[in-house]
Amino acid sequence: MFFFLSKILAFLISPFTYLFALIVWAFFCKNSRRQKKLLSFALIFTFFFGNQFILDEFVRMWELPFEKKELKDYDLGVVLSGMIVYDAKNDVKRFNSNADRLLQTLPLLEDKRIKNLVFTGGSGDLYHPENKEAKLLEDYLKSVNWDLSNFIFESESRNTYENALFTKEILEKEHPNLVGKKILLITSSMHMRRSIACFEKQGFEVDYYSTNNNAGPRKFQFEHCFIPSSSAFSGWAHLGHEIIGYLTYKITGRI
Repeated sequence: MFFFLSKILAFLISPFTYLFALIVWAFFCKNSRRQKKLLSFALIFTFFFGNQFILDEFVRMWELPFEKKELKDYDLGVVLSGMIVYDAKNDVKRFNSNADRLLQTLPLLEDKRIKNLVFTGGSGDLYHPENKEAKLLEDYLKSVNWDLSNFIFESESRNTYENALFTKEILEKEHPNLVGKKILLITSSMHMRRSIACFEKQGFEVDYYSTNNNAGPRKFQFEHCFIPSSSAFSGWAHLGHEIIGYLTYKITGRI
């Protein structure tokens, strides 16, 4: 139920939903004075939530970026899903920007900084529950002849809480020699705060390696500071999703 509610109500997190509602309200408003106020508010709303500089400042407070330091050697690394989908029409597996989670990890495997790797993630798609990410990635890596002897694929989890819970279960059941080992947790910097809390709740001791940071260095270019961007609206939705997800997990005892 929690999974379905999070997907169905996702639109409530997006600022674009409220901007659209304001415009519709203004369009049907008969009172010209109120209509003018609504349109003025819509303009202010657009500038604030479309401003990439403002978004970056809020994201910077939430993200847990990776601090460049000497990495330890780990018996176990855990990569969270959210990076691959299956295009049934063309029979192609497609990656999104979260593939950085995997791309940053593969060199650590090659350098033997991580001995074993868990990739955890089932399907996050309400309409295609059969497209399980761990299985899709496993098939893809096999197709390019990648050595999977030290990979563990967990393909049933549908959210971050289940990532941690099912990783623990699969280790206890199939890889007891890895239970209790300190892990390197690998996911996006904006997603890291909730991920650490979920894995620590399940008794894992973790270090973290954040990928695909969103905020980055401060930029003071004119278009970045003053020109509204549609991508900023998406960024606010992403940030809202993480904050609300964290608070919901806290309230429901998942972290």
